[in-house]
Amino acid sequence: MNKFGTVACSLALLSLLGCGLAPVKVGDIKRDPSRFENRTVTLHGTAQRGTKLPFMSHGVYEVDDGTGTLPVLTKGALPAEGKRVFVRGKIRTAFRVGGESFGVVLMEGE
Repeated sequence: MNKFGTVACSLALLSLLGCGLAPVKVGDIKRDPSRFENRTVTLHGTAQRGTKLPFMSHGVYEVDDGTGTLPVLTKGALPAEGKRVFVRGKIRTAFRVGGESFGVVLMEGE
């Protein structure tokens, strides 16, 4: 690949990373949730344990990417168990105690 092609590929990759399109590892999010708080990220993994929340228009399922699992809150249809998914949304923490984040979730579509 020539020098121009290398520079173009590098710029394209940086653009994807900057806008949250390149997948992030669940393990990285769980290791340092404050780094991802309110950031739009994309996860790629296998859908598990989908449940429609009673009396709400939301459902929740988990994404397992091999580095860990993370709950996803969605207004859309729940994916089938075992389906490979790309999901994009904002990382939120339910609450903080002494600087520690608890209840990390991806809010799909935010």
